[in-house]
Amino acid sequence: MRVRAVAVLTLAALTLTGCGQAAPQDGGDDAQTGASASSSDGATVKIATGVDVQTKVLAHLYQQRLQADGVKASVVDVGSSREQIMDALQDGRATMVPDFSGDLYVYARQHETPATPQPSASGSPAASATPTASSDAPRGLLDSLGQFLGITGETGPSDDDVYRALPDVLPRGIRLLDSSGAQRTDRMVVTAATGAKYSLGDMNSVGTHCGQLSVGMPTGYAASAQGERGLKAYYDCTPKAAPEYGSTDELVDALLSDGVQAAVLPSTDPAIEDGGLVALDDPDRLFRPERAVVIGSDSLSDDAAATVNAVSADLTSEDLTTITRLAGGSSPAMTPEKAATYVREQPR
Repeated sequence: MRVRAVAVLTLAALTLTGCGQAAPQDGGDDAQTGASASSSDGATVKIATGVDVQTKVLAHLYQQRLQADGVKASVVDVGSSREQIMDALQDGRATMVPDFSGDLYVYARQHETPATPQPSASGSPAASATPTASSDAPRGLLDSLGQFLGITGETGPSDDDVYRALPDVLPRGIRLLDSSGAQRTDRMVVTAATGAKYSLGDMNSVGTHCGQLSVGMPTGYAASAQGERGLKAYYDCTPKAAPEYGSTDELVDALLSDGVQAAVLPSTDPAIEDGGLVALDDPDRLFRPERAVVIGSDSLSDDAAATVNAVSADLTSEDLTTITRLAGGSSPAMTPEKAATYVREQPR
């Protein structure tokens, strides 16, 4: 068993000691949270659970802080796709939702017409929301993202570039709240032994040795713009192989057993810390920036927005790692609601 599994079980045991009852199922948590606020009260802030386990825990975190500040709030499940969530925000079934900036920007730009076209570096309108055949090669979606943002050159857009551009591509009636410092951008990681063997400092140092490295990736990743062709375009890196794995556990096991010599993981994956892995810096910004953000409908009150912004200001990347450790995986140690409580109670 890897160190990560031991850490999860130990932390869960310490936190749950003395509870006196089994943790309720996830659906029960959502229903109980919703019942604590009047669903018929138009002032109730309805927080959608978002697209994955991290956004689900964050939804409960915001709900708990809002309730503590005297703002009625409930967590609602309106579906786990951005299309379902955007529909719910626009028809009033949800008031706000936590998300991540890069994926959200790409979705919004591909599915909505921006209110204000983004100018390119030359002053001409930004690229069409649907990449053409010419804009899809060789870097694909990353170059399209840069073109959407009016950025040209040898590096991808920065985290601030994406955040500043988000308000102009969101649907009417949907606004972006204050920035969070928490990020989970993908990284190429290696074991300490592999890093030392090839003197890997950042991804610029990978190219020379790339032909000797098998790079493990999540399912569907290798053919994406951030996969093999992105590695080649940004860092002149053509891996020996790029096998894909259906779960993070399988990918990390392959890395630790030298089945692959590098792997692509979110920067907040607990396996990086638990396995003593080295996350290589990405100076040319191959991997799309992913900052934790909140979007809300115009019905979100100023008082509620102030609380949400305060929570976002406190949120850290380490919190996202903790959330994954507690509520992620096939056998999570905590429900999303309990994980949110644990994060909220940590010293700041």
